[in-house]
Amino acid sequence: MDYEIAFDQEEGQYRINADYEFAAIADWVTQFVVDKENIQRVLLAARLAEYEKETTKFQHGPFDVVISEEGVMVSRQVDMSSAEDEIKAMFDSQDSFYRPSTDGVQAECGLEDLVDMVENWHDVLQ
Repeated sequence: MDYEIAFDQEEGQYRINADYEFAAIADWVTQFVVDKENIQRVLLAARLAEYEKETTKFQHGPFDVVISEEGVMVSRQVDMSSAEDEIKAMFDSQDSFYRPSTDGVQAECGLEDLVDMVENWHDVLQ
């Protein structure tokens, strides 16, 4: 997985930037894996998945995270209720033409990629 850790001047903090394909993972790590405890929990879950074949699930805000021996899958739920009326208005009165989905955005990567990213992220946060 290609990513970079860069300083976001608008937010005044470091962020992980990734291709669109991995954006949900980068957003989850940037927003919720920011303290030592959560970093350790994620790294421990990755090690348990790799060596003990255990699956760990996290719920962080709008993110559902599953770490298993296959890798990590992050789903970010999207609240479309606030934008639904505006989107429907773009299609005039054809309400049946557009139905918003709340399935959200998903991303997956391997355990090794996740561990590398979190370890590098931890180094930046120190």
